[in-house]
Amino acid sequence: MSSRYSQLNVLIVDDFNSFRLTLSKILHEMGFSDVDSVGSGEEALNFCHKNHYDLILSDYNLGQGKNGQQFLEELRINKLLKPQDIFILLSAETSRNVVMSAYDCEPDAYLTKPITTKVIDQRLKRLMSKRSEMLDIYTALANKNQQDAIARLEKKLTEQTRYGMDCQKLLADLYIKSHQLEKAEKIYRTVLEMRALDWAQVGLADVKVKSGEPAKAVEWLNKIISENPSCMKAYDVLSLALKDLNDQENLQKNLERAVEISPMSLGRQISLASVAMENGDAEVAANAYRKTMKFGANSCHDTTEMKLNYVKSVARFYDKDAIKADEMSKDAIKVLSVIEEKDLDDAEMKIKTQLLGSQLWGLKGETQKSKELLDVAIDSLDNGDSNNLDINIAMINALTANKKLDEAERQIKKLIEDYADDQPALEKIDPLLQEPVSERGKKLLAKANKRGIDSYKSKDYAVAVEYFSKVENRYPRYLGVKLNLVQTLIGKIRDEGDDGQSKARCLSILKTVERTMTPDNPQFNRYRQLQEMLRSQVESK
Repeated sequence: MSSRYSQLNVLIVDDFNSFRLTLSKILHEMGFSDVDSVGSGEEALNFCHKNHYDLILSDYNLGQGKNGQQFLEELRINKLLKPQDIFILLSAETSRNVVMSAYDCEPDAYLTKPITTKVIDQRLKRLMSKRSEMLDIYTALANKNQQDAIARLEKKLTEQTRYGMDCQKLLADLYIKSHQLEKAEKIYRTVLEMRALDWAQVGLADVKVKSGEPAKAVEWLNKIISENPSCMKAYDVLSLALKDLNDQENLQKNLERAVEISPMSLGRQISLASVAMENGDAEVAANAYRKTMKFGANSCHDTTEMKLNYVKSVARFYDKDAIKADEMSKDAIKVLSVIEEKDLDDAEMKIKTQLLGSQLWGLKGETQKSKELLDVAIDSLDNGDSNNLDINIAMINALTANKKLDEAERQIKKLIEDYADDQPALEKIDPLLQEPVSERGKKLLAKANKRGIDSYKSKDYAVAVEYFSKVENRYPRYLGVKLNLVQTLIGKIRDEGDDGQSKARCLSILKTVERTMTPDNPQFNRYRQLQEMLRSQVESK
């Protein structure tokens, strides 16, 4: 093969030595002379920190440790790949999740095993030919000279090139990055006049988002997704549009659809977990964090912060469904144990772990373990004082779980005073309260509660449940809405019969309310009346 290959450095990554030797032999016969090979993702990453490779061929499944996708992701995060470098992902995996995940991480090529010399030869010829023709453009990008790359792409598109579509796609992307939106739109429309390609359709929608027309983009993107549910980039741009519209509910639904199609996409799982927590949907958040830990083991996402977020979401779920949360907490306790076994250098992270552990054990009724962890955290904080809002919130949660309600209330009042002029901070404090104090929280509560009550009065129970549930998700300690929800479900059972879920949900909500309800609470009599109403309805059926 061409002698030009002899100047390129190659890395083979595969956990089977026999395959590494076979592939190395094929590459040598093609003219590559400098070929390294390693058996794990960790070794490969170390090699790439020390050496630059023009071509990397990595298996997806690398045994214990990082897989090929995680290896590629970390190369990009650490900026160890130049634009002209080629990364080929190899795999014998045929499951839909793995294949979707592999394509989603966008290697230069994805080849399924077993791989023949002919397949490798043909694919490398195409990739190397493209690399050679576009090398000046890639070099400009590697040198961070975006305008030079744009000029070279514009010139190449006036010439005869077999890579015209690649040039158009890259040029449109660079136009967007340099805020030349009209030029990007022109390219996408030119491409779409010839052929309805997903990347051009999504790119055009992206232009609309960045031009301040997110509603129009949402309409287009939903159409693209309905026609091609596997177009993952469409979900990502749709997320951006929905964020601009501040449509948190549909943003969560969009991310849920995306991870259903490609569950091993860690970035989307993390985004889903974050949005679900903002929406108060702790159950969805916990499941997304759990999948991130499962699929992201050994990856750059395998962090203490991620594990703590998972435990935090399980603890938050106790405010909504104590019965289900008790089941989920078994796994959360194991995760906490893993964190506690580490010698955490970060003092702040250590205190967060102690407080979260105290909260979770307290919610499970393990009062001694809960108190011990709380005492250690308080000692570390010089009797509980901190200027960190997240730690203060964690402290209040731990105090509440330890039944130290007066001290928890004192600290809540102090936080509200300290952050009186900070609306984003007040929004973080809202879930601690029986009623929100942030302006956004007050408006959302009033609007949803009114619609729920109106729907209940008109006996539209399904709609009432939907609105009350939204409020309960966001403000899980607001006892009034929990009781509204129970009353609505009882009305539904009375007028429509039990659907097999309404009674169970009532019992779960009342059990959750029982944890914090006291005889001096203004809602206590109503709480007891609803208990009796539920009992009467169940007995009469």
